[in-house]
Amino acid sequence: MPNKAVAAMDFIDPASANTPDATMLRDAGVTLQGARCETEDDVIGVAQGADVLLDGLAPITRKVLSSLPQCKVVVRYGVGVDNVDLQAATEEGITVVHVPDYCVEEVSNHVITFLLAWAKQLSGLDQSVRSGEWAERSRTPMALVQSVHQQTLSLIGAGRIGLATARKAKALSMKVLVYDPYVEADSLQAEGFEVVGFNRAIAEGDYVSVHTPLTDETHHLISHETLASMKQTAFLINVSRGPIVDEAALIEALESKRIAGAALDVFETEPMVADNPLCKMPNTILTPHAAHYSPLATLRARTQIAGEVLRALNGEWPLNIANPAVKAKSRLGFPV
Repeated sequence: MPNKAVAAMDFIDPASANTPDATMLRDAGVTLQGARCETEDDVIGVAQGADVLLDGLAPITRKVLSSLPQCKVVVRYGVGVDNVDLQAATEEGITVVHVPDYCVEEVSNHVITFLLAWAKQLSGLDQSVRSGEWAERSRTPMALVQSVHQQTLSLIGAGRIGLATARKAKALSMKVLVYDPYVEADSLQAEGFEVVGFNRAIAEGDYVSVHTPLTDETHHLISHETLASMKQTAFLINVSRGPIVDEAALIEALESKRIAGAALDVFETEPMVADNPLCKMPNTILTPHAAHYSPLATLRARTQIAGEVLRALNGEWPLNIANPAVKAKSRLGFPV
């Protein structure tokens, strides 16, 4: 393989050879260049002359893609590709690659942790012990503790992470309702999950967990109207993308006790601003877009990414292409 340039942003520090992905690429004779990028112009400046663009969350827009005539592949360090203009990439013949399975266990475990933490009121009980209220344990938050078994978890989306969450909820003896118009119902029903429409999933869930990608169709899918259709005792969980939930509508629903609570790992604006009302609400559990993380998942992502880059540079199609229609006109030029 001839020496090729890879522009790295967000995840690989080109000055360091310590990460597994950087080491694998350098050992294969690949040149790394680049720096952390936040704007379109940052990306364009860093990626000039590169055959492959490695990206975390920097914007990969039509402007960026049309400004990189040598770029053949964009590789996303993650599952979602909502920061990449897939249509523009396809039109430009640029193959977009992601790693859809590296953190399935981590994220689904995060959902179950959110669910159990709320059901058992761990935050409130922890605070009661720390503040010396042992004798008051029969009051709030004890009054909010509930069983999990035989309650209903509604999943909005049943991709890899949603399905892993469903299986774990089933092991807790929960009833699982699934809404996903893009997944075959027979395969879900064969595992004992009930496939339902969106309105029923929202209305019957004791817990409603969001697992859809962010698209024009799913932007603010969880809206004022959606929240108004939920049980007053319901608990909303979002580990997917922040804008799928209308955050202003959620804040209003929580303040008015229209729903009981929410656990969020993702937000409409990230990093979340310090004065966000969600931070002051006792009926929320918040984590900083960290559901995907574990040392093992990070290692898996980095090695998978390096493998995908080397496949592309060695004349093979990557394994996980987010825009498969590109194959007909890909700059990689491999037989379809």
